[in-house]
Amino acid sequence: MARPISSNLKREFKTYRQSLGAVVTRLRTDRKWSQQKLADKAGYSMSYISGVELGKRNPSLEMIQAVAQVFGLRPSQLLARAERRQAKR
Repeated sequence: MARPISSNLKREFKTYRQSLGAVVTRLRTDRKWSQQKLADKAGYSMSYISGVELGKRNPSLEMIQAVAQVFGLRPSQLLARAERRQAKR
């Protein structure tokens, strides 16, 4: 059984990779989507999405593009959100 979707997930953002993961997590949880739902929509595995969200996987440009599109953003907008998050640290 899957856990409930919570917008209270804590993500670190010491690195740009972690910042991008935190942004993706926030976008996903704001929509109350599971990692599996995002993975299905973006065309990637849930384990890859999880790794990106945790800042453990280095996302490809294609993955960034797919995830941005799922959320109705341009890749540059998704990356800009991560950059702003990183600047706050």
